[in-house]
Amino acid sequence: MTNYKIKNIILGISMSTSKNLKLNLRQSISLVLGNMIGVGIFMLPASLSQYGSISILGWIISGFMALFIASIFRRLSTNFPGENGPFHYTEKSFGEFIGFFVIWGYWVSILLVNASIAIAVTSYSTVFFDFLNISSFAMIFTILILFSIAIINYYGIKSAGNFQLITSLIKIIPLLVTIVIGFYVFEINNFFPINSSNESNFNVINITTTLTFFAFLGIESATIPGDRIENPKKNIPRATIIGTIITIFIYLLSMIALIGIIPTDEIANSNAPFADAIGTVLGDNIKKAIAIFAIISGLGSLNGWTLLQIEIPKSLAKRKLMGKIFLKKNKNDVPYLGLILSTCLVTCLIIMNFSKNLTEIFTYLILTSTFCSLMLYLFISISEFMILIKEKKTLSDLKTSLLTGIPTFLFIVWIIYGIGYESIISGLILLSFSIPIYIYQKKYA
Repeated sequence: MTNYKIKNIILGISMSTSKNLKLNLRQSISLVLGNMIGVGIFMLPASLSQYGSISILGWIISGFMALFIASIFRRLSTNFPGENGPFHYTEKSFGEFIGFFVIWGYWVSILLVNASIAIAVTSYSTVFFDFLNISSFAMIFTILILFSIAIINYYGIKSAGNFQLITSLIKIIPLLVTIVIGFYVFEINNFFPINSSNESNFNVINITTTLTFFAFLGIESATIPGDRIENPKKNIPRATIIGTIITIFIYLLSMIALIGIIPTDEIANSNAPFADAIGTVLGDNIKKAIAIFAIISGLGSLNGWTLLQIEIPKSLAKRKLMGKIFLKKNKNDVPYLGLILSTCLVTCLIIMNFSKNLTEIFTYLILTSTFCSLMLYLFISISEFMILIKEKKTLSDLKTSLLTGIPTFLFIVWIIYGIGYESIISGLILLSFSIPIYIYQKKYA
């Protein structure tokens, strides 16, 4: 065999191996779709229904603004392809420390998200296992779920990507079933009173928009592992917009259908709202089937967030902003020590919060997570504008950035107002850890 042929074979194997380590467009869309459509939509109705059907307005406002944020990420990923997403955008516009502060907060929010998702999977599992209503058993079960997903991610990004694609397709099924059934047995009286709380309409819309916006976290998912996606200049913007639009329609229609099936007061007292709603129409066997789908949805979402959970510290470690431990990889090219360490941190968050019931833990964790991730969206909303200013672009070039950036910035400030002091204080404490870590890494590491 000639040297020329040998070189071609080696090159072909190398290209094939490289391609196998990257996500294609379908898997990238499923990463966005899977991270957004997690157990948030399956658990949030229980948290929202105490306010009445006015919560639908919260979904509409959150969805509209999610589309604005998605368009900002689409333009940034088009102009800066192949970069590690949010850190690069904020660093380019505000400097390295702000970039680190923002992405640290985002990483913390992912740890909180993963804790809340694992808890929500346990909550839906109570449909099958009564012993999970006992706090100690529920905690052990939740931790086992967490480590099971970590094992899947241990075997590489393609393994995680394929799992994500399959679960993203499966998780949509119960939502579509709810939409179809909901409009057959639709009961308009379930929507009244529109505001069933003692709060003013303005306060309720603020609170419900804050809660529902949690379900849209993950808009930026495709931009995080930018170097792990095929043809990032085209696939990242496409995945971001397509995933967001599909998610908005599914959320809105399924929530309207859910309230159309059972009253909001019944939803508020349910551990598994979609399963209970379908069960009232089609019986307990179907109720259990819906619960299975919800559990699969949670596992898929947990898988996608776990992928980002290890990618972020790895990219920061490359910049010497986090410890070298996050760079050590196994034979599957996975930073396994970072995976183990971050999974242990999520486990600690779960143990610390298990004095509350499942719904209370879920609500507290998602509000704190939302606050931490809002720091990313707050800076991203004006990052594009700042970059264009630095590049001395004309006013006409700035118009699109201003039309989406300013409303997004004001929306994020409004959302922060609705989070509540407990989660804001918890979030600020977690964010403050970024300061000593940054100083240590820059001066002593």
